[in-house]
Amino acid sequence: MQQRHIYLEDTYHVSADTQVIDAGLSEHGPWVTLEDNIFHPQGGGQPSDAGTVGEAAARPFKAPDTDLHVVRLACEKTFDVGAQVTARVDPELRRRHAALHTCGHVVDGFVRELGFRHRVSNHFPNQARIEFDAGADKPDLQKLAAVVEERTREMIAADRKVYAEHRGDQRIVGIDGLHEDPCGGTHVASLGQLAGFSLRSIKVKGGVLKVGYTVEHAE
Repeated sequence: MQQRHIYLEDTYHVSADTQVIDAGLSEHGPWVTLEDNIFHPQGGGQPSDAGTVGEAAARPFKAPDTDLHVVRLACEKTFDVGAQVTARVDPELRRRHAALHTCGHVVDGFVRELGFRHRVSNHFPNQARIEFDAGADKPDLQKLAAVVEERTREMIAADRKVYAEHRGDQRIVGIDGLHEDPCGGTHVASLGQLAGFSLRSIKVKGGVLKVGYTVEHAE
């Protein structure tokens, strides 16, 4: 099964005229697979897109019965294989998720530069945070927060470019002047598209440093 993942190529491509290449019914209801997929499924700490196929509401999920990167859509109605459809992603939700994910990379990069090892990321709205090993000595949280917040604001003001490229089997996302990471998420094109950034929390609990942040996509 060949499926093109447009969301990996262009965050701001939010509609596509395409074809149903597979369809079925699960215990949760109908699903379809589109030849040209614009939907980001939940993964890598990023929530899934939401949108429509035709006029039917749809949400993506990774196919559980294949090792390939196949994205299916839980759909409110059934479609025949071969049907021509228009798929649309909620653009406001897409932009918000992209802003949160990109800003998470920036915050992560600066905390790692201070010597903390990354554990896990959460880029969900209203709960976005990056977790690190806190280390043997309790860090000066006030100083850490001040450094990370200042550097992140500087990067946003400088409108540093964000890029993605495939290297072998990996997709690498990088931020000019900071770092690169393997990543399958959606991202803004440059940091000037981020607005309203701030660190909303920073704490250590159970040997884990948790850095919470908030950001929106600029209008």
